Amino acid sequence: MLVLSGACVGLFFDFYRIVRWRFGFNKVLTFIGDLFFSLAALLVIFYFAQKANYLEWRFYLFGGVLLGLVLYLRILSPFCKKLFSQALKLSGQLIRFIRKVIKGFFLGVYRILAALMSIPYGLLCWFSMLVYRFSEAMGRETVTKVKSRITKRPRE
Repeated sequence: MLVLSGACVGLFFDFYRIVRWRFGFNKVLTFIGDLFFSLAALLVIFYFAQKANYLEWRFYLFGGVLLGLVLYLRILSPFCKKLFSQALKLSGQLIRFIRKVIKGFFLGVYRILAALMSIPYGLLCWFSMLVYRFSEAMGRETVTKVKSRITKRPRE
């Protein structure tokens, strides 16, 4: 059980290392990630230590965890690093594909709505210009009537 806990910690370490390398964490994010990794490693070791020997902290506990970690890093780590790297690469491509599909869908809906609304919009523009020209003509007529009344001489 204790060797298995060391191997699990090594697996988490490889995953965290690939994620940190892939996303290019800065110093602050690396520090925060290291804290979360340490907490996760502590919880894994705690769980397996509880199952193995009811949390009796003995030297063989640390020896078993260290042995499991070393065995994992020597035997399985290269394979798991490649696997995690490919999985993150594939998930990034999948996310980009999903974004393109969603963007294409909304762009298509936008273009369909724009095409459907172009006819009512054109009619509305034509009608508003017609109303504007009518009101302009009526406004000129009333202005000329008022001017003609003003220019006449008042009765004495």
